[in-house]
Amino acid sequence: MIVNWMSHLDAHVTAAVLGIVLLSLTPGLAAWLRARTAGGARIAGMPGVSDIPDWRYWLAGAVLLLLMARLALMALAPLADTTEARYGELARQTLVNGYWLMPHMDAQTPFFAKPPLSTWASAVSMGLFGVNEFAARLPALLASALTLWIAAAFAGLHGVRQRWLVVPVLAASPLFFISAGAVMTDAIQMTVVWAAHYCAWRALQAGERAHGLRWRLGFWAMVGLAALSKGLATWLLIAMPLVAYALLQRKLLPMLRQVFDPAGVALAAAIFLPWYLAAERSYPGFLNYFIVGEHFSRFLVPGWTGDRYGTAHRQPLGAIWLFWAGAVLPWLHVFVSQLAAMVRRPQGPKPAAGWPTMRPLARFLWCATLAPLLFFTFSRNIIWTYALTAVPPFAVLVAGWLENSAPATRRRAGYALAAYGAAALALAPFILHQVNANSERELMRAFERQAPAGAQLTYMTRPTFSSAFYSRGALVQGTPAVPVGSAGRMYVVMDNQELRRLSIPAGRVLFSGQRRSLVEMN
Repeated sequence: MIVNWMSHLDAHVTAAVLGIVLLSLTPGLAAWLRARTAGGARIAGMPGVSDIPDWRYWLAGAVLLLLMARLALMALAPLADTTEARYGELARQTLVNGYWLMPHMDAQTPFFAKPPLSTWASAVSMGLFGVNEFAARLPALLASALTLWIAAAFAGLHGVRQRWLVVPVLAASPLFFISAGAVMTDAIQMTVVWAAHYCAWRALQAGERAHGLRWRLGFWAMVGLAALSKGLATWLLIAMPLVAYALLQRKLLPMLRQVFDPAGVALAAAIFLPWYLAAERSYPGFLNYFIVGEHFSRFLVPGWTGDRYGTAHRQPLGAIWLFWAGAVLPWLHVFVSQLAAMVRRPQGPKPAAGWPTMRPLARFLWCATLAPLLFFTFSRNIIWTYALTAVPPFAVLVAGWLENSAPATRRRAGYALAAYGAAALALAPFILHQVNANSERELMRAFERQAPAGAQLTYMTRPTFSSAFYSRGALVQGTPAVPVGSAGRMYVVMDNQELRRLSIPAGRVLFSGQRRSLVEMN
């Protein structure tokens, strides 16, 4: 009920309300931080104000601002075409029509492109909280919160005393921020890969094999979930950093023995194999399309034309590095400087920290950061989210850098991130406007307001995924027909170009969007 009410508020009013809430929370947050950190500097000549927040307060404020922006967009923004609306509609179809074995785009079209874990999560969430945008996006937020927790645990192992620093680092990373509140498969895949890496690292550090049993089982459980999250390619994202680290440490076979476990392999198979077998039995040809097409042809065949559900993405070689620059934009200078220091040859009596002097966990985190980026360097058929699994390990490295930086550097980082968070919250209304232009939600609302009960909505153009989601699958595609009891009125959606070609009077246009319009016809 609250989400539905908020979605009808003006975006600027909502931003103002969130700002007031933020201001009301800030004193309590500052008090909480003061109880755990050293006090700030005194402000001379300003009665009533006793402390200037140090860099940690600014970072905490930035996190709060970014959280406000993220929650506001989750609640208010429509599901935009094509990605979010497609996965939202898959989840709605699963919940409403019972397509729990194989997600469906509609009653005639099973969706073979991705396994169902993220769809199941969104469908369960909508079953609990209603069919709305916030419920569809909630699993991504929860998965991202789990990623933050694992990153903090890794930071503690990395020697970072203030483990919470991974929170502002990740929250300010644009790709993580977007994925944390979007209906996509990527957030859950990121969490599964990151959890697998954590379990593997703990298994490697357990010493005696018996002490690492629970971590090995945890690792293989994540391997099983990986096959259900985004397919077998997720196995590669798990394996590449581990193999790279083992090779660089010259301990490939010992490390593989530390991680391998027959009971763990059986556990992984028990998690994913029943679904794959049941899916192939009920939908013959699924395994061929999904394994061969989605896992090999998609990446090895430029401009692959076998995609049933979209179009292949042809990017220039090395495009993943441009995506990476955008993914970690506030921390890009740290990536460049730390990478340069790592590969620089040691010189002088006190050489800068590089690979030869780096601690084992730092090496592993660099392997987890660089391995997927190097792999996708040679693929043309990629999208911007493919850099996501590299963000959490890099965030741990940034947290360590931030904690050990000079005080002036930390202050500048705090000020910059607070301004960044404020900008994100201030830009939320603009983002809402842009997303609205790429969704059919407002068109559907206009139809619900102006059409009589039982009226039929006909699309004279191809419906989008958001059309199906917001119409609850009730639209009809084709030539409009006058339904019984409608007094001769028909409600039609057509492209704006067709609207101009037919010279339809403005009085019959009930809603005009960026690309399509809702028209009342006799």
